[in-house]
Amino acid sequence: MTFELITGDYLFDPKKGKTYRKNDDHLAQMTELIGDIDNVRWLKSCENWEDFYTPSIKLKRIKETKDWPVFKVLTEKYRLKHLEAQLLADFLGKMLRWSPSDRPSAREMLKHPWFKMPVDYHSYMSKGF
Repeated sequence: MTFELITGDYLFDPKKGKTYRKNDDHLAQMTELIGDIDNVRWLKSCENWEDFYTPSIKLKRIKETKDWPVFKVLTEKYRLKHLEAQLLADFLGKMLRWSPSDRPSAREMLKHPWFKMPVDYHSYMSKGF
């Protein structure tokens, strides 16, 4: 929701393709943004994981993904200043983890430096683009 409030766009907007389903595209977009699943034990505890992944933890129906981390999305697509993008990407990145147990609590996130960043309304995003 934070990403949507800042950019006006969905962080993930999966679509159905000819050879894959919407859920496959969603997982592929997540992989591109936050990287491959690093907690195999967690994945294998998820119901229906085998519908989407091979035993070697590769997507079944989408063979190629392109890394596009949050920082690059914020600077390349939305033209945020580097410091703003770094802090926001770090903030979002802490919450964008595959396994829920790897995510910090809301109380912990309230202490993040992004909330202490000085307001500067002279950025590309603040001009309504």
